[in-house]
Amino acid sequence: MKRPFNLICKFLCVFTILAALGCNEQTNEKPKNPIQEDKKTVKPPNEIIDISEAKSMYESYEKRRVPLIQQYEDSINTEKGIEKEFDVGRFVYYDYKTIKQYLAYIEQEAADANVEISTLRLYYSNYPDEEVFPNSETPIKHPRQNSLMLSPTFNDGKRDVLFYISQGTEGKQAVPMNNSFEDINGYGNTEERNTKAYASFAPNLNNTNVAPAVLQGRESLTLNRGTGVPPPKNQ
Repeated sequence: MKRPFNLICKFLCVFTILAALGCNEQTNEKPKNPIQEDKKTVKPPNEIIDISEAKSMYESYEKRRVPLIQQYEDSINTEKGIEKEFDVGRFVYYDYKTIKQYLAYIEQEAADANVEISTLRLYYSNYPDEEVFPNSETPIKHPRQNSLMLSPTFNDGKRDVLFYISQGTEGKQAVPMNNSFEDINGYGNTEERNTKAYASFAPNLNNTNVAPAVLQGRESLTLNRGTGVPPPKNQ
């Protein structure tokens, strides 16, 4: 009777050892990377252009626009007695982290104002030939230089409109502007507007949150102050 019992005990011991070895082999396996498994391939937007097209457009600007700007700005230098030749800017750049922060910021502010960003406009712009901006104390570091401005829009049901953020009686409000960065119908100033004026304006804004007649402050969502080349070349 003891022999079968001993065989059973030996078999159980061997089975236990094999099972333990199998568990160790499984635990020694490299863990799968969930990020790699969930990673999805991003397809290129239809708006991506060929490098040869980019080169052609860059050279076209150099041929058709740069000489005109050069001639005009040099004539101003001559009038001012400035002998230095004007440097015509060719591109503007932003730090990649700044762009990511900007996109996250405007999405946050739009959501707080109960509107959805529809487009992101890139405006051609030019710094005034002044020491400071009109109606502002902000100094102009590079007068007369071309630049870019980025500004979001939301769709009012008929068209895309620029907007800024103001604080109203019910929280943040999206205040529409026209294409020239002016309040539509004068609405959106910090002074009080009568109910009739707002009533004539509100129907054009479907599903937006622009209700209060009194708004406080003007929070801009327009990005500028990129680095232009040339100049200032990393200044």
